[in-house]
Amino acid sequence: MSDTFLQGRAAIVTGGASGLGKAIALRLASAGANVCIMSLSTERVRRVDSEVKYFADVGEIESTRQEVESLGVQALGIDGDISSRDDVERLIGDTVSTFGRLDILVNNAATNVVHPVLNHDDDAWCRVIDVNLCGPYLCTRNALPHLMKNGWGRIISIASTNAHVGTPDYSAYAASKHGLLGFNKSLALEVGWHNITANTISPAAIDTPSAKMHAEKWAEQQGMTYEETMKEFLKDYPQGRFIPPEEIADLVAYLCRDEARAINGEDIKITTGASY
Repeated sequence: MSDTFLQGRAAIVTGGASGLGKAIALRLASAGANVCIMSLSTERVRRVDSEVKYFADVGEIESTRQEVESLGVQALGIDGDISSRDDVERLIGDTVSTFGRLDILVNNAATNVVHPVLNHDDDAWCRVIDVNLCGPYLCTRNALPHLMKNGWGRIISIASTNAHVGTPDYSAYAASKHGLLGFNKSLALEVGWHNITANTISPAAIDTPSAKMHAEKWAEQQGMTYEETMKEFLKDYPQGRFIPPEEIADLVAYLCRDEARAINGEDIKITTGASY
């Protein structure tokens, strides 16, 4: 018998159409939650200079929604941008009107640019902050009244090992993820009294389409083949592998259990033993 410990709960997963977000959406659905995914499609996105990010198309958003629904739950798929106040309000409103409630928010959507600080494009730098830091704030602020009404809630934000260290050419990304940790620590102190927990997860490189794009970018910068770059990169990983998104999704699901209610304001690293 499947463990449907989230039966009757409703969840939002941002960036849920592909990669890690898709794995999280499917895992929560397998536990019985109704799930709304929101991703910004290739049809709507306006890429900024030096942006390295995989975007699903509208067909992929719909196919993921159908895959979630096939697990026996209700599912919504929304084409939207978490840095847009209007899109976030639509996300929360459509979720609550369709499912009748909201219990779980997974702030997963993010973007990235690769460029040194010298001569960095201002719009590109601010775009990363808007999506990776202001986006989770907007989603959380709009979701909180519904979680508080229920007297139960889980807010899980996907940070990164770059929330703890710096990386050349990734200043905007590192700044946004460092900020996400600070936001979460303050949030956890505010919401704990309402039986709501707020935690972050900081993975190392995950096996996703975006990770492959970054590896190709590194190879281009170093004048190496993709295979050579991957071999060099994985020297820092004791298990010699990128992390499958399903392993992160399992942790997200665990944090939604009642048994995890004392885990609040924490950041959990998943690095295969890497020292950062």
